[in-house]
Amino acid sequence: MDIKKKIGSSNTPSFFSNEMIITKKSLNENQLKYTYQKQLISDLDIKHKEWSKCVDSKF
Repeated sequence: MDIKKKIGSSNTPSFFSNEMIITKKSLNENQLKYTYQKQLISDLDIKHKEWSKCVDSKF
């Protein structure tokens, strides 16, 4: 019983907020945007590496 009281009365913040509600649709849209942005960054990184090889080979 003492263990349950310690866990329930800890001062750690909750993962969920009672003041903010996010719909499943909004969560999915944000996940898609994040995935798309991550892919763009990855593509840009690959292109940058290719460009740097071209520049290095010319000098």
